[in-house]
This record gives sequence, structure tokens and C-alpha cells, in this order.
Amino acid sequence: MTGTLPFADVGLVVAAAGSGSRYSPERSKLFEPLGGEPLFLRCLRTFASVIRTDLTVLVVSPAGQERFRQALQAFPGGAQITVVPGADSRAESVRCGLAALPGAATLVAVQDAARPLTSLDVLCRCLAAARLGGSGVAARRVTDTIKVADAAGRVIATPDRATLWAAETPQVFRRTDLERAYSAALCAGRYPTDEAAAIAALGLPVQLVESLLPNPKVTHPNDAALVRFLLEQGA
Repeated sequence: MTGTLPFADVGLVVAAAGSGSRYSPERSKLFEPLGGEPLFLRCLRTFASVIRTDLTVLVVSPAGQERFRQALQAFPGGAQITVVPGADSRAESVRCGLAALPGAATLVAVQDAARPLTSLDVLCRCLAAARLGGSGVAARRVTDTIKVADAAGRVIATPDRATLWAAETPQVFRRTDLERAYSAALCAGRYPTDEAAAIAALGLPVQLVESLLPNPKVTHPNDAALVRFLLEQGA
């Protein structure tokens, strides 16, 4: 899908290479049916409404490439989406996705394929923040009281929850910054668990964008049930 989409210079890297072992050893959570299609396609739909599919890269497990390509045949513009194999860690997988993006992408949004309810609103606000200051990371204010514990489970600290946020996706950055951040991290033997951590390690600012609508990540079977319920309620 090309043409008059509003973010013609934005690339999208969708992280779908995880093993999903916490969900089920027998079946992939990304192919669970959701609204009549695989869960990962439901994730792609929101993004494809504003980001060109020819600037979209889906990073999958090496063994799953053909299955994902076949599923994309039913998706509008799916033939233009690049499917590449990932690696052992999220950081390495996202770096594979960055390497496969066409040169036209100067900003890049990274999205978890297992977050099928990400709203257009939070995506657009993350993109706006990245254009203004180089970064825009969807995040949710923490409402629980968080405890820091030692290996035996004994509490050693209670941080002020007013300062705590839970990072989600999308996470949007200047492409050159993110490429540099992951290169530095991996060369140093570090494997950050999200893009914001890699960027912050370079000393670059990370701007959080409050996520106001449900944006759960499907990790366990109960999460899929929650997503189905939210869809039934019009999420």
C-alpha cells in the first residue's frame, strides 16, 4: 500500500520472532484467531492505515517465514511487506528489521506483533513526538505499588509509583539514532529488552507518550481471552 498515506517517510518494524513458549509449546499466539483473522494481522491493520506496507518489515522466527508469508496473502498490500528472519534476542531481531527497511524510512516505529489493540491515536502521538524531539514511546502510568526484591523475594525498596511507567509499543525513533543505539549495545554485548533502553544508553532523551486505551500484549492464554473480550466491547 503506497500513495497518499500520511507518514510516507516512516518505516515499521514488527517484532514477531519470539518463541511464544509462555503462551503454548504447541501453537503460536500470533496465529490465534481474532476477529476472523490471525492475531498478528489484526495488529498490522491499524499501522497499514497510515504507514506504507512497502516500508513495513515483519521479523519472524526463521522456521516460520513461509507460514507468515502465506497469511499475508490475505492482507491488503501484504505482498509488499518484507518478511525477514529474526535472531535469538529482541535486540538482534529488531536490528535485522532495521537492516531490511528501504532507505525512504527516516523515522522508524517498532511494534510488538502480539499487541493487536494498539490504537491509531497512540501511534500518531508517538510519531508526532518523534518528529519533534527524536523519540515517542507508548507507555502507561503504573497504578500498583511496585516492590524491588532480592533473589529470595525479600523487599529491598519501594519506589515512588508517581515516577513509574510501563513501556509498551509502538516505540518511534529517528532511524539513524536507533541503528546507532543497537549497534553500540550489541557490540558491547548488551541486549536491551526494548528500543527505549537502547536509546537511553546512548544518552539520548526518550519521550514517553501516555497510552490511554487498552494496549495489552498477548503473552499467556488468558491475555488472548482478554483481547477478545475487549474487541467484543468495541475496543
